[in-house]
Amino acid sequence: MSFEIETQVLRHAVELTNNAVSRKTTNPILRGVKLSVEEDFLHIYATDLQTGFHKFLKVKNNDGPFSTVVEQRIFFEVLSNLNSETVKLTLDGVLKISSGNSTFRLPTMDPDEFPSLTFDVTGSDTSIDRVTLSEMMEKVMFCALKEANSLSKNLNAVYWDFRKGGFLNLVATDSFRLGLSEKKLEDDNRLSSFLLSLKSMEELKTIISTAKTEKIKIIQADSQILFNFEDDNNELIFNIIDSEFPDYLQIMPKSFLTKIKAKTSDFLFIMKRMSITAGRDEYTLLNIQDGVIRFYASSPEVGEAREEIEIDQEGGNIEIAYSPRFFREALEKIETVEFEFNISGEETPTILKPLEDNSYMYIVMPKRKA
Repeated sequence: MSFEIETQVLRHAVELTNNAVSRKTTNPILRGVKLSVEEDFLHIYATDLQTGFHKFLKVKNNDGPFSTVVEQRIFFEVLSNLNSETVKLTLDGVLKISSGNSTFRLPTMDPDEFPSLTFDVTGSDTSIDRVTLSEMMEKVMFCALKEANSLSKNLNAVYWDFRKGGFLNLVATDSFRLGLSEKKLEDDNRLSSFLLSLKSMEELKTIISTAKTEKIKIIQADSQILFNFEDDNNELIFNIIDSEFPDYLQIMPKSFLTKIKAKTSDFLFIMKRMSITAGRDEYTLLNIQDGVIRFYASSPEVGEAREEIEIDQEGGNIEIAYSPRFFREALEKIETVEFEFNISGEETPTILKPLEDNSYMYIVMPKRKA
């Protein structure tokens, strides 16, 4: 039982399984990739029970049925260090990898023990432009909680909110800040809103980054979501997080005390400089008065920084504090020359958004003044 395949093609496919393979598990099968040949196509599967990956590739000189599981990390390292254009895989108790003058023999696992990656393709579906989805994800994923426990798994995630009129909102928050990106879909087939873990989103981001498929098909069935990259022969299956996402629309302020317009790059670099002395508490004070913002940040271990900038101000004067990192990371995603931030109060949400562009925005919670 053997076949041949281009080394680079196989290596790239195995690399794409990185985020779908489980690293922290007591079950060795979840650290592996399943290799199965059917009718001159190699099917590659990986799953951590939350994310499922499937890709198929054309093979040559297939001489019969082939199905096994091999540890992904070792398999990928071997493929990454082969120089020949083609590689031959032979299954004979172990997985024999032959390429040029190199031969490896890797232990295998029982493919019957590998979790099934079945999916009901008759569910509700819609399509979205690959570039559009990539841009939306880039604008919100950094706001999600990086690590979570059983009580905060809804924040270690991105919310896909399909709304009336064919709109999709991607939303993420760590409870101190929130990112929202909205797009009108060409397809009015509206799915039910769902939550995907940040790990699943990272895998989706990886696949999108090298994909050729222009229109990604999204299929929803019960508690699973399938992303079909037809032109790449790729499928991703994700389990939906069974948890409630915060009512983000209720968080948004309905009125503002002060509205500011400023040059995005000027403000961004000021916040970068404030970050140097803001210290562990990430505390920068903004004194907004009569069209001028005076910035102040200090910490015992670094020192202090002061700066001021003229801005376009509407509304009252106010003194308010923010995390310069949160402010900076939001500004780094704003693509317009100017941006606006609207302050609702010293301890209530502030909205940052590109000027004259309502397709995305950020909410940053002020810090309590020291």
